[in-house]
Amino acid sequence: MTIQENLLTEIPDKSRRDFPRIINRLLGQTFLYQDVDGDKDDYYFVHRHRAVFESVLALTGFNLLHDDYHRIFQVVSEYSYSRARYKLDESLMIVVLRKLYEDKTEHISLASDPVVTIGEVREEYRTITGKERDLGMGQYETLLRRLRSIGLIETIDGRNIDVRDGEARLRLRGSVRLILPIQSATELEAWLRKYRTGEVESESEEE
Repeated sequence: MTIQENLLTEIPDKSRRDFPRIINRLLGQTFLYQDVDGDKDDYYFVHRHRAVFESVLALTGFNLLHDDYHRIFQVVSEYSYSRARYKLDESLMIVVLRKLYEDKTEHISLASDPVVTIGEVREEYRTITGKERDLGMGQYETLLRRLRSIGLIETIDGRNIDVRDGEARLRLRGSVRLILPIQSATELEAWLRKYRTGEVESESEEE
């Protein structure tokens, strides 16, 4: 019996055909959510056979992580080759979203992901980076679309992101905490000091 066959013995025969597809999805899609209709079935499949997925992924240098509170699976590489790289503005926007997430959840007891407005995002970006680094409308739209595509935010008022509407709302997903795993306000402030003192590199890697 091959290593692959041995690992898959715990999965029923009729379900094994889904295993390669879901493995590829985990590797190609940053996050897998329990509360997203298109993710739900695969999420529960991974949850049922978590030990098998962990073993197979470990063989290739990946770790399967799970956020129990938000019910999110994430695959992270132990090596640098497969880590996503972000431009400076993308990295800064992730820090902005992380700070807004902490601010909202600190002051309000929330059973679901917090909601912010486009205006709040832009104001926090200016506060962190300084007005001289304020972005144009096109840059904001490109940035937010990119972060929506990897699952960090969701639009609430329609499918399109209208950066000109300061009252347009965005839901901050729990994945914001996974992509930037800061444990305290002190650590977050350290990240901000890095930027302010010019220590942030032009590219950062997803951990």
